[in-house]
Amino acid sequence: MNRYVYAPKDDPLHRAEWRTPYPTGKLREFAELIEIGARAGVDVGFAVSPGLSITYADAADRAALAAKYASFRELGARFFALTVDDVPAQLVHEADRAAFPSLAAAHVGLAHGVAEAIGPEATLWLVPTEYVATEPTAYLEELGLTLDPAIEVGWTGRTVVSPTIEAAEARARSATLRRPLLVWDNAPVSDGPMRAMLHLGPYLGRDPDLTASVCGALLNPMELAHASAVMLRTAADQLASPASYDAEVSWARAVEELGAGAPAAFRTFARAHRFSALAPEDRDAEVESAWSALRGAIEGRGPVTSELSALRALLGERLRAADALRADLSDRALAAEIEPWLTAHHDETRRMAAALDLLATLASDASRFHRALALLGFEGRLSRIPTASVASYGPRRVVYPQLVGMREDSAGFGADPVLYRDLCLADEIVRFAEDLALAAERR
Repeated sequence: MNRYVYAPKDDPLHRAEWRTPYPTGKLREFAELIEIGARAGVDVGFAVSPGLSITYADAADRAALAAKYASFRELGARFFALTVDDVPAQLVHEADRAAFPSLAAAHVGLAHGVAEAIGPEATLWLVPTEYVATEPTAYLEELGLTLDPAIEVGWTGRTVVSPTIEAAEARARSATLRRPLLVWDNAPVSDGPMRAMLHLGPYLGRDPDLTASVCGALLNPMELAHASAVMLRTAADQLASPASYDAEVSWARAVEELGAGAPAAFRTFARAHRFSALAPEDRDAEVESAWSALRGAIEGRGPVTSELSALRALLGERLRAADALRADLSDRALAAEIEPWLTAHHDETRRMAAALDLLATLASDASRFHRALALLGFEGRLSRIPTASVASYGPRRVVYPQLVGMREDSAGFGADPVLYRDLCLADEIVRFAEDLALAAERR
């Protein structure tokens, strides 16, 4: 964790209005960031993303870009990124089509110009337009052959949010680019269609042998800086010692540290928010295991008292978690960030607790009339619990942008899951209770 790059696409002066210089006040903030980073052993660098509007052949545009980087260099920054990702995959200006034989040639020329502007002692990263997948393309082959070998090239894995990144995949892309890769890992990011998710799980799925083919790894955090620290903290352990990394041990340490003031409550809360493209089966393993045992007992028509009690105890812990975190969590910024999920977690737990009450009645020797009344009462309780707009215990619907090509003729989704639907554990338990009640009371 010795690099930090400032590259937010929603900063207009980074992307949409890249030609506009940063004002003096913002440059002072950047200078302070560089100084704080130096005290922490972290080099701070800056990215510019001009690809939406730049004319690569225009001398004025190239000069404006060089000036932008020079302003960062004057602050003391010594590494930089040129990001031309998520931009048109072809030359759109007539002047560029006349000046360059290909998009790759334009990007190589631009990168070399930036490298000259920042000087030989600085490091430059290029995030290319084709930043995903493993197959060679004409664009990537040209980058590999003509781009200065000192310029590092970013790659997100086989897709945009890669569930796993394998050493063999990295070797294939590295061979095409003729240099070690910079893994620009989209984890734990949750922007765009992923915004309902709170990715509080550990760093998973990264081959410990990646180091043979890469020059470094960057993690893309969520907009929630403090909540991002759960996965970032575990990633630090994995990157420091890939061969001995134990994800669960690392995760337990991370939530203990970040949950200072209310560590047990934070651990309980975090268990319900580990779902991500890296861990699509994880909805709260403790609750799910207890629920599986209860469901099995019900379907086997055996006694369910102990299974009901075990799941009730777990849900009781979860019902208490939100208030404990609001009251006692030491990191108040973290508490503010997760507030929507605290509310959702509490409400989804209430729904599951109500379903357990209905299941307890259905499993008892209550009359059919009282079982029918229990269903009506249950539905009344549910109607008073708001439906969450963010995900706890797994998503109702979330899209992960799993594109494997960035050109019009090759863009598309690969084999990795894209759309996850109907995976909220609370919904599953509620639906089971409703179906059981209806089946039992129909004549």
